[in-house]
Amino acid sequence: MRSYFYDNESDVVSLDYLKEHNVLYFPMDMENDNYKEPLEALCKERGYKNRDEVKLSKETPGLEDKLKIFFEEHLHDDEEIRFILDGCGFFDIRDKNDKWVRIRVERGDLIIVPANMYHRFALDESRKIHAMRLFTDAPKWVPINRYS
Repeated sequence: MRSYFYDNESDVVSLDYLKEHNVLYFPMDMENDNYKEPLEALCKERGYKNRDEVKLSKETPGLEDKLKIFFEEHLHDDEEIRFILDGCGFFDIRDKNDKWVRIRVERGDLIIVPANMYHRFALDESRKIHAMRLFTDAPKWVPINRYS
């Protein structure tokens, strides 16, 4: 995981800064599936009862239309929890000063974007990602767009 202000990649944002904005990050050890026990502990602690997996790649039908929806600035009334199993992408979040912070996530990164925080998502140039989505209830993804 690497985070920085969107308009200046060299202006690095610390984990403490993200935590001040209630964005949580958990690095997971992907070697030999060592992530399974810590993941289950996190799910139990935070009440995540359901999960599914999403795979996006250049071969995904309608990929560009999906990415346009994900990149539209939006929020959710639930946390957005993503555990990256493969590939790479970017979560852009609005900080308290309404500045964009870009968070690069890749294999082994688990990120929690809090409910009611404006954000968006994009893929990197490889155009592929495999992510586990975690939920406290039935799996759902309902965006509330900022400018609708």
